[in-house]
Formats: sequence, C-alpha cells, structure tokens
Amino acid sequence: MTTKKAVQLSFLIAVGILLQIMESFIPVLMIVPGFKIGFANLVSVFALWEYDRKSMWIVSLGRIFLSSLLQGTLFGISFWLSLSGGLLALIAMSLAWQAKCFSVYGISVVGAACHSVGQVLAITWIYQQYFMQLYLPVLLALSIVSGLIIAMITEKMMLRFKGV
Repeated sequence: MTTKKAVQLSFLIAVGILLQIMESFIPVLMIVPGFKIGFANLVSVFALWEYDRKSMWIVSLGRIFLSSLLQGTLFGISFWLSLSGGLLALIAMSLAWQAKCFSVYGISVVGAACHSVGQVLAITWIYQQYFMQLYLPVLLALSIVSGLIIAMITEKMMLRFKGV
C-alpha cells in the first residue's frame, strides 16, 4: 500500500468516525428501537467502489473499533452489535462485489440488509431473547430505504471526487 492510499484510507476512517458519532446524537424516532440510517457506512461503500475490497475492510473495521474506543463503548453491547452487523455486511458486500452484477445501489442495499441481520442475530445471542427476531422484517424493509439513501449519497460523492 502506498503512502498516499494509506493517508486517503485514514481520512475515510476519520470521516466515518465523525459520521458515526454525529449520528449517535440524533434521537431515534422510529418504531424499531435503535434503528439508524447508518451514514458512517458511506465511507465503506465509497472505499469499495473507489479502491477495492481490502480497503473497504480496513476502513470499516478501523471505523468500528476506533469510534467505539472514542465513545467509550469498546467491547460493550453496542460495539458487539456494530461489529457483528459490520462483519456480515462486509462479507455480503465483498461477495456481491465479486459477482460483478451489482451496482453501487445493490451493494449498499445488500450491506444494509445483512447489517440488520447481523445485529438481530447478535442481540438474540447476547440477551437470549428470541422475540427480537420479530423486528427483522421491519428492519429489512428499513434497510432497503437506508441502503438506497447511502448509495445515492455515495454516488454523488464519487461524481464529485472524479471532478477533483
């Protein structure tokens, strides 16, 4: 990895941390507890589309660990939820990228949906409360919307950075 790429990925991690911390201040007004749009995932999708899968993994995992460390939740429940959702989303987006038949919208929606599945599985495992799985259909429907929003913003970012 070149120094230039390392610096650019570091900036993406920093932006992702900033977005995640800023989104944590937005009150949850949804029917589903804890649902957020996931603006920090912008940097993951952007890293995948502009660089490669390895860069996406570095940016995503770096953001998850460092933002949890900065928020004081490292190895707390919110960290495990973020990590489990993030890992499943990273695997799914990597496979979708490898298939070469998805646009940025498809990859973003797949990632958002798998993130929700990963979080529901983690919360079910942590609390041993299987009723949490009842939220999954609503979360998946909301994931489609949030995935499309993230993809739309990422596409605008890509167009903007191509002009630089």
